[in-house]
Amino acid sequence: MNDSGKKSIVYKSPAWIIAVITALVSFILPFIFAGMLFLLGKLIGISNEETGNLLAYLLTGMVIALMCFLICKAHPKAIWYAPVICNAITLWIGIGHLLKGNSAITIPFAIGWFISILAGIAGKNEGITSIPEQLNKP
Repeated sequence: MNDSGKKSIVYKSPAWIIAVITALVSFILPFIFAGMLFLLGKLIGISNEETGNLLAYLLTGMVIALMCFLICKAHPKAIWYAPVICNAITLWIGIGHLLKGNSAITIPFAIGWFISILAGIAGKNEGITSIPEQLNKP
């Protein structure tokens, strides 16, 4: 592997910092995605706001899964905590919706959590095979 991958901020920064940044960004992303989907729905004549919210949560889950993959690829030992930290805010929101009895919104969150765990495992496996010296790095 060339050195261009090791110059990335994900490789230079500690895994927990990138995971916390991902968690903070995941608080804002559903609002951005829901707003964009709402405007797109207005343009094409669909006004179902609930569908836009569900899609926004799914897109947020995909972004978190991508970050879990990248973090665990750069830092394979982070598989134990990166998916939990990255999903901390979505876990909080999802459990809140579940306790309020809104289980339909909890489904995209659960899908996102599951995909982020799978992406973290895939990133760890990719990181171990491509960069074995990363195993000694916390």
